[in-house]
Amino acid sequence: MPPDRNVDCVLACHMHGFGPRWRPNRAPQFLAFSPRPQRPAPVVPHPGRLVMGGTWRTLVAAGVVAALMVAAAVQHLSGTHSLWLAFFVVLATVLMWATRIVPEYLAAFVFCVVCAIGLVAPPSVFMSGFTGAAAWLVFSGSVIGASLGHTGLADRLGAKLAAVANGSFPAVIARVAVFGTGLAFLMPSGMGRIFLLAPLLAAFAQRAGLPKGSRGRAGVMLAGLYGTFFPAMGILPANVPNNVLAGLLETTGLGVPTFSDYLLVHFPVIGLGKLALLIGLLAVTFRDVRPVPAPEAEPPPPMTVSEKRLAVLLAATIGLWLTDSLHGVSATWVGMAAAVVCLWPGTGLLPANPMKSVAFEPIVYVAGVVGLGAVVGYTGLGTRLGELLTGVVSPLAGHPVAAYVGLAAIAAGLGPIVTAVGVPAILTPIAPVLATATGLPVSTVTMSQVLGFSTIFLPYQAPPLAVALQIGALPPREAVTSCIQLAVLTILLLWPLDVMWWLVLGRL
Repeated sequence: MPPDRNVDCVLACHMHGFGPRWRPNRAPQFLAFSPRPQRPAPVVPHPGRLVMGGTWRTLVAAGVVAALMVAAAVQHLSGTHSLWLAFFVVLATVLMWATRIVPEYLAAFVFCVVCAIGLVAPPSVFMSGFTGAAAWLVFSGSVIGASLGHTGLADRLGAKLAAVANGSFPAVIARVAVFGTGLAFLMPSGMGRIFLLAPLLAAFAQRAGLPKGSRGRAGVMLAGLYGTFFPAMGILPANVPNNVLAGLLETTGLGVPTFSDYLLVHFPVIGLGKLALLIGLLAVTFRDVRPVPAPEAEPPPPMTVSEKRLAVLLAATIGLWLTDSLHGVSATWVGMAAAVVCLWPGTGLLPANPMKSVAFEPIVYVAGVVGLGAVVGYTGLGTRLGELLTGVVSPLAGHPVAAYVGLAAIAAGLGPIVTAVGVPAILTPIAPVLATATGLPVSTVTMSQVLGFSTIFLPYQAPPLAVALQIGALPPREAVTSCIQLAVLTILLLWPLDVMWWLVLGRL
């Protein structure tokens, strides 16, 4: 690998807070993408061009934002309150998030500014995401992810993966996918796990003799990155849509489920079931790939003091997350307590200027989504949408199973339009209306979203997967095909299992 290529990859990971501490006297073993002969290192496109990709589209977005600003100024001067301005700012924001024509955090800022100038809602409403639990859960995940990279514990995890993931290719896929799912318990930030796993998996594939462009490499990358994203929908703090749902449940007063209750309800099917389905799908898809030989045995260096400290901290954090129903401290503040320890001077868990290692863009994004949901409820847009959806689900009243599946189908259908993150922002504020229409408890209505927004048809619906495509970590063709196949199989196989699990729990 050319030295400049290696340095660029490591620095890119370090800038996001997920790379290892740079050691000039030792080349990192696991945080380096495979070389691309006779081709320069790819430049990661601007986030605003990840999907739409064109300057004129950015200009169109600027024109729409300018029109919203003018309308907001007119409404401010006139002192009137039009529901149309609220509708258009919500629609424009959701579309900007869905198309990623501008960075998500910028769309969130536009939303807040228009709401403030146009008096769409009080600041306590559209800024509520910054005071809710979801944003701070993402923050704590970013801090923990930065600590994993800085201490070198992420490097050690990559070495463990290379040591065990060998043999027949279905076995390799299974072990890599399980590794990715296990990481979701250690690292709550979905985007952080993508940035951490991408170079680790690329280095592992290179060691295993799976060059770039090969089917074997594609299988490994899909197993690891899909394995760390899809099953994590069943773990409360492990993905952004889960955090947005929890934040909106808090701001709307509907009640936030505990970590353990959420895990009990969703992880057996949406987590373990999706993991098994993913492994089976990829094992069949890549059944022609030859076995992976075992690597040469290299004794790992002893754990440093910082690695030991972080390992103990992670074990304590996970233990407290799993027992939150006993001690009553939410997952957010358990994570924040761990973040405080990581940020504390002298612990060696982060560099001298630790806040520079933390990615704030996802925090602003999540806060904006929660604020958008609060505005939908405050302005009455949620009531109007609820009236429309009531006509769809009201015939299902008195049939709990049909109503539950119908609500999940609505959530899944909204996903390609507003992305997985936008689904809870739209449906959570109107959950009481839907509960009245279907006769289901509000808690059942809100939790039905999880089955829906976890059924993702295309990678662009989930920002971490969209980013993985753009940095070259996922092969585009195989990623899209596998995503569609997984969604169809989920509806056919896992949805009925999920209904049966809810019946066993007595929730339907």
